[in-house]
Amino acid sequence: MVNENFQSVGEYPEFSSQINRGGMTRDNEVAPTPKSKRNQQPSWNTEQNLVLISGWIKYGTYSVVGRNQTSEAYWGKIVEYCNEHCSFDSPRNVVACRNRFNYMNKLINKWVGAKRMQRSGWSEDDVLAKAQELYACGKNVQFTLKEEWHAL
Repeated sequence: MVNENFQSVGEYPEFSSQINRGGMTRDNEVAPTPKSKRNQQPSWNTEQNLVLISGWIKYGTYSVVGRNQTSEAYWGKIVEYCNEHCSFDSPRNVVACRNRFNYMNKLINKWVGAKRMQRSGWSEDDVLAKAQELYACGKNVQFTLKEEWHAL
């Protein structure tokens, strides 16, 4: 007995959402739309990085409140400081500031670790060249946070 809903062997009826044997969907089916990209904020510049660091230093050493505050309250104060003292295209939020600081902290710590390899008799230029070599790990990557490193 042949089912009238099938046009030929291996195909599915019009109401089916299954994929036919060729792996392609029917022409009348709607293809899934790709996920939209996350809303990207503009990149940070050196001035904005320095304001973020100064806010982190100001509230990180705030002895009145100290450790008796939540992470959200702590970073909230830093965000307010950053948005007050720096011009952003759109105000930064807690997540953006915390992520940027953690990213900079990771790179600066790697740079400091490389810079500690100083040998006797090396000039400052020798130390910076060796730190850059160790920081890059054989890749063509430059350390771009020198002003931020000096601020910390």
